Amino acid sequence: MTSSVIVLLTLLVFTLLGYQFNNADGRIEQGGLVQFDSKPSGASVELNNMKLGSTTPTRTTPLAGDYSVKMSKQGYSPWQKDVTVKAGGVLWLKYARLVPNDLLVTQVDRLKAVTSTAASSNQKRYALIEDANKPVIKMYDLTQNEPSIKPKILTLPAASYTTPESKKDQSFSLMDWGSDNRYILLKHSYDSNKTEFLVVDTDDVSSSENITTSLGAKISLPIFSVNSSRKLYGIVDGSIRKIDLGAATISGPLVANVAEFSMYDNSTLVYSTKLDSKTKKRSVGYYTDGTSSPKVLRSYADNGKVSLHVSLGKYYDDTYVSIAYDKSVEIMKTSGLPTSDSVQSVSLKSYATMVLPKDVQYLSTKTNGRFVVAQHGNSYSVYDIEIAKMTTTQLQSDKPITQKLRWIDGFTLYSNSTGTIRIYEFDGTNQHDIMPSIPGQAATLSQNGKYMYTVSKDKKGATYLSRVTMVLN
Repeated sequence: MTSSVIVLLTLLVFTLLGYQFNNADGRIEQGGLVQFDSKPSGASVELNNMKLGSTTPTRTTPLAGDYSVKMSKQGYSPWQKDVTVKAGGVLWLKYARLVPNDLLVTQVDRLKAVTSTAASSNQKRYALIEDANKPVIKMYDLTQNEPSIKPKILTLPAASYTTPESKKDQSFSLMDWGSDNRYILLKHSYDSNKTEFLVVDTDDVSSSENITTSLGAKISLPIFSVNSSRKLYGIVDGSIRKIDLGAATISGPLVANVAEFSMYDNSTLVYSTKLDSKTKKRSVGYYTDGTSSPKVLRSYADNGKVSLHVSLGKYYDDTYVSIAYDKSVEIMKTSGLPTSDSVQSVSLKSYATMVLPKDVQYLSTKTNGRFVVAQHGNSYSVYDIEIAKMTTTQLQSDKPITQKLRWIDGFTLYSNSTGTIRIYEFDGTNQHDIMPSIPGQAATLSQNGKYMYTVSKDKKGATYLSRVTMVLN
């Protein structure tokens, strides 16, 4: 009895660890766990043309090796990908987005025109400006499922922006939503060469603020803080400064001679500098909020014309520093980052290098630190830290793409440079043309994933806020 129990327990442990009998060579081998899911769920799964007994979400433990995966559901195009299962590993294929075979486009609201758009990160709101000369924003509540949606009209108070010498010599454009999905950053250009920035309160437009005039500073490249839309960062006289709208204050210089910057987390900025006229060097580094100085990660001696970008990401317990310089991206691993004013040095261990055909235009880290994304010309490259693999995808476009690519979720991005939204998975697989879209304007899924929204023109040239059904009834 005792021996039988021990044998059964041993077999159970080996089974849980993925060990199984290989009929091909008669040996016991360790397999890997593969987790499947799809949007919508209920898709059948095939592994090397062998159908699993259950639909998504589901799992299986095949032997290690290369496999062709297919997920299918009636009314949708099949999702397919070639994958490698590693012994003892876990492969997550829980992001498959199934696209209907017949994409039904509905015109939600007719517009006079469209000059700028912005979709909130929570996928509940879509804002647009019809006439760039007028201080009027239309905002749509995307939680409504009705075929037509009435917009909320936001007319900016005259006191919130500078009246130009000529009313025609001005332009309003939407930039981005704050993290609370209530405030929108808006750029106002006027009198040929003047610019100011407004923070628009979409719940109470009368409370909108002009951060340029209220602080008396010429600000460029403003961005919302990750943890509060009442705080921003911007460049003033070449240096990053922090703006506190609640206290109506602007900080002293945090990082000098900055070319570009972004937020990594709630308290950390990453930046690259311009060429120093004296040292003939540029650098990349980070700044921790509330500290006395930034920390330089790398310096480069050049003519200042070579592309230089930096991005940070944390994947599980490891922090990754990615630096794009010229035509390559070096990905380095560190156990953590000390505060930027700490005397402790940052130990960077080379992890991977992406060699690219062109200079990098944009560099970012996506999906909880899993993907390092480099955009170069009309192509993008992704290094997947989870499976240690790089892919490069050519975007469909008949014109040079200068805009940073946008994502509809953590695994799918889109481009509409041809006048049609085309979606791509991070590795370039499962591409689909979805719906007409005005080039450069925003698209978004609704929060429940049932619809995708964008602005488009019909065959007669009329402009609409439109949506396409992505999940069939």
